Amino acid sequence: ESIMITDQINEDIKQAMLAKDKKKLDVLRAIKSALMLLATDKGADGKVSDEAAIAAMQKLVKQRNEAATIYRERSRADMAEEEEYQSGVIKSYLPAMMSEPK
Repeated sequence: ESIMITDQINEDIKQAMLAKDKKKLDVLRAIKSALMLLATDKGADGKVSDEAAIAAMQKLVKQRNEAATIYRERSRADMAEEEEYQSGVIKSYLPAMMSEPK
């Protein structure tokens, strides 16, 4: 049986905390926060399916990519790189063919 995405995120949060990887931890916490919102939605029953988690993360990737584009247009490469880093971490949880938003 495959591990649920939410369980994987929780496990990776623990690992990032142990490694004191604050940058990655911030991204993982943002993902967890988005997933927790889904879990409290009407009819969610406190659980988030992998399908719902994937859809939420695709949205997060899209937001990060849009923000990065805006930062680059405003010559803020430092901010753009942070958004791109976050986008990359989030994409690592998406199935390969789904990581590119249409």
